[in-house]
Amino acid sequence: MGRPIGSLNRQKPFADALRMEIRAANDHRHLRAIARKLIEMAEGGDLQAIKEIGDRLDGKCAQTIERGDVSVEALSDAELFAIIRGESFEPLNKPVLICGPVPPTK
Repeated sequence: MGRPIGSLNRQKPFADALRMEIRAANDHRHLRAIARKLIEMAEGGDLQAIKEIGDRLDGKCAQTIERGDVSVEALSDAELFAIIRGESFEPLNKPVLICGPVPPTK
């Protein structure tokens, strides 16, 4: 499980240390060498390197949440908000009408 929704992860010591070392070199040769190596690995078929380049260029794919056989469109706002909050909220077994005639009630 990842960090809670809404939590702030402002401290990034590893990223800070990398930035300090890159700036200390006073040029970007190190960073370019790393990028070149990543491209070479991707060209060699390394799937992790290919994924990393794709994530950097196109952005990471949105995370999908599976809710069984119920589509997102069939969930009510209350159910969707409960899922966002991390609550266990079972979908209501009522048909959702988007438009059209109201079915007769018995």
